[in-house]
This record gives sequence, C-alpha cells and structure tokens, in this order.
Amino acid sequence: MFYAFGDESHDSTKERIFAVGGLLGDEGQWASFRERWNARTGGLVFHAADCESGYGAFHGIAENERHRLHRELTTLLADSGLIGYGHAIDLAGCRAVAPSVLEAFPDMVYYDCFLKTVLKLADFAAHFVPCDKVRIIFDRQKQTQYNASLLYRWMAGYKPEALESLDFTDRREAGVQAADLWAREFMKRCDTHLYDDRARPRPQWNTLARTKRFQFHLTLGRELAQTLDETPDLPGFNHEEYERWREALKLTDNLSNRFRYVSTIDQTGGAR
Repeated sequence: MFYAFGDESHDSTKERIFAVGGLLGDEGQWASFRERWNARTGGLVFHAADCESGYGAFHGIAENERHRLHRELTTLLADSGLIGYGHAIDLAGCRAVAPSVLEAFPDMVYYDCFLKTVLKLADFAAHFVPCDKVRIIFDRQKQTQYNASLLYRWMAGYKPEALESLDFTDRREAGVQAADLWAREFMKRCDTHLYDDRARPRPQWNTLARTKRFQFHLTLGRELAQTLDETPDLPGFNHEEYERWREALKLTDNLSNRFRYVSTIDQTGGAR
C-alpha cells in the first residue's frame, strides 16, 4: 500500500497564490521518515508559516533556531525518497479573466488543486514496480472536507485501480506537517516567480529541487480562461442531465451539489 499525505498553502494575503501539495511513499518509507521527523521536532507540531514568522507554537523561539529547524526538516524530506507533487493557481490572474467563477465558487481553487494533485500522485503510484493502490490522507479542514470527500468519490470511480481511500487527520501527523512544508515551498516559488522576479529561489526550494523528485504545476489566469466557460466542470459533467437531477431533488446549484452529482454517475455518464 502507498500513502499520500497532503496539505494546502497560500500567500499571506490570500490574493496571489493558492496551492495544494502531496507527498507519496510506501509504508516503509513513511515509517522511517516519521521516526526521524518526530525525533527532530521533539513533539512540536510543525507549521511552515508559523516557523518562519514565530507565530503559534513557535512564539518565543529564537529566529535562528526556527530557521535551522526549517532547513533541517527540509533536508530530512529531501533525503526521504518520498515523491512530491503539487498544483498551484494564480489567483490574481484567474480573478482577472474569470471573476464570476471565483465570486460564485470561492472554494473552487482548493478543489481544483486537490483533484489534480490526487490524480497525479495516483498516476505516479501506478508506475511503481510493484504497483499498488494509494491511501490519500489530508489535513482535516471543516470548510472543505465534505466536498473533498464527494470529489474523491468521483475520482475513485475514475481510477478504481489506483485509489484506495480518502481520510483526514490532524496536524500531529508528521506526513501532514511535511506536506505543509512542501506545499509552502512551491507556493513561495510561484509567488516570487510571478510577483518578484528579482528574488532568488529559497535555500529550502533548492534543497528539494536538486532531488528531481518534486514537481508542481502553476495554473495561470490565461490557462483557466481556456478551460473554463465561466463554470467549473469535471470530465463527464453534463449540464442538462445535472439540471434535471437537481430540479428533481429540489436542490440549489452549488459546488456541493455538483460534486454530489458527479459522484453518483458512473464513468460512462449513466446514473449509478
């Protein structure tokens, strides 16, 4: 069995970049990594943004100690053999080309990044020898957990040979903490690439990039304009059938009901 832990990240204003990152490995890799990670943190629950700024659990810890911890945990991740993938969205660019989408569906960016990250990690696992299914585990978030579960049901029907289950856990899990570190690093790389071209890549980013095991994709505003016709869709989504289904059940049009709809149809487009 493979395990993939995931988490999200965004810039400090929540206006420029949003990202979801995941880390993939087998049970042995995760057991070894978890032991080394927990030994280094000493039970402190790592959160990359708080570690950098001195907030939360890192309040009162000297800056040089916080930065050393961040660097050393990044090295642990780079040496772990785990594979990283993530998806990020240029919020400002998307808001410029499709303002009605973000206004009507403000959480759409999370689900888009979640879907593309999970499917990519499942594809990676399918190419391992021997191949096996992936158990997906994300940080527990009340705002998005229900819809993410509906969306996962659709993905599991789309890739039944690759996806085992979706679970949510809290931040005490080292896999979630490491996914947070990874998501923040490529989010920051995207942020500086788009909005501060004079900035150099962070040392943490260079440490991960040198391994060649960490990849991400950044969706720009113009890419979103090419793939959205002012509404967020999924493969197999049929508007006419969806409207008939929604009206029969007397439901409003929202993301939850769109995900609920696609989770109840099979991959040939028929109702299950």
